[in-house]
Amino acid sequence: MRAEGLADSNELSERDTTDRRIPLVILGGFLGAGKTTVLNHLLREAKGRRLAVLVNDVGEVNIDAALARGVTQIDSKSADEIVELSNGCICCGIQDAFGEAVVTLAKQKPDCIVVEATGIAEPQRIIASLVSRDADGVSSLDYVRIANLAALVDAADWVKRMDNAYRPVRRPLQLFSDPRRPLSELLTMQVEIASVIILNKIDRADEEALRRSQESLATINPSAKVVAVRDGQVGIEMLLDSERFDSAKVFNQSRCDLELAGTGERFDRPKGSGPAHDHGEFGLMAFVHKSRYPMSHDKLVAYLRGRIRGLLRAKGFAWTDREPDRIGYLSLAGDALRFDYLGRWMHTLVQNGELDRSQISPEAERKWDAKTGDRRQEIVFIGIDLDRKAIEDELASFQLEKAAL
Repeated sequence: MRAEGLADSNELSERDTTDRRIPLVILGGFLGAGKTTVLNHLLREAKGRRLAVLVNDVGEVNIDAALARGVTQIDSKSADEIVELSNGCICCGIQDAFGEAVVTLAKQKPDCIVVEATGIAEPQRIIASLVSRDADGVSSLDYVRIANLAALVDAADWVKRMDNAYRPVRRPLQLFSDPRRPLSELLTMQVEIASVIILNKIDRADEEALRRSQESLATINPSAKVVAVRDGQVGIEMLLDSERFDSAKVFNQSRCDLELAGTGERFDRPKGSGPAHDHGEFGLMAFVHKSRYPMSHDKLVAYLRGRIRGLLRAKGFAWTDREPDRIGYLSLAGDALRFDYLGRWMHTLVQNGELDRSQISPEAERKWDAKTGDRRQEIVFIGIDLDRKAIEDELASFQLEKAAL
């Protein structure tokens, strides 16, 4: 049965100061980024806070949990309990066990629950696991609130990924239904959804590369706080005293999503500090390509699969000759590209008499054109020293006359 007196999680704001649910911090990030090092530092420097810890490992032996338990036995009395979930990932294979463990820990009333996710966990699915309700209607968010979703990034690895943006590449093409997750795509996903980005191991990158990395992370996710540390030394107050996670915005807070929603301008640099979408002397920039002409599917995909010098990220909608009545959707992250066709354009539905113009969504109405309706090209590009004119000219060369469709 659902516990009495607990409000529905949908009725509680993640920023409500009267919220009595236990704060929960998720430590995410790719393999080797330093999540366990951060966790052990938090346990050593808990500053009187009672922490409960949940460590996830996909193997049968949970090495990270053993390390964390060793820290508490030798150096700290801060951890009330350390729970290990092994042989599966909390974002997919063992979601029920994850939810049950969170609720069990919350009932012990610690000051905070820290979850160390496996390096291959998808943050969206972790959140979905916490939101979901069991057969009795109980959700983990009845007992906990997400204070922060942190993404650990290895500074040296990120610098290498940025350098690779200047090298020739032949990206594989995948559909959105393809369950495979290329590493660059997973890393980008972890960064874009984070409320705090911890750039770790900064002693392994030179000062200029480090500053460039911080700028690029802030460009990709302007909603997150970017913190640079060495040896995982993040203060517990950074993750607990400033609760930045916002459930209402978490899935549309990245630069790409803000640009596509038309709200990216508010994250531009202050007046007088340079042109819009320019981030410092490192040439980091973001722009949106917009057009009301259809494109050649083959030429567009071939272009995106190949080398676009300095490109880190691209995302958006496409109108092509392959499926002119359906919405093309693309997502490019490093050396990974997904391109697929989703539902039909609302313009198609109106033309076919399946939908009245008064029934279209407010978002489609805002994007509506008298001739093409909501059909359009709207693609965000994020990168370093991107040649916007060359990219725009190349995309324009793929355009077809509307009458040719």
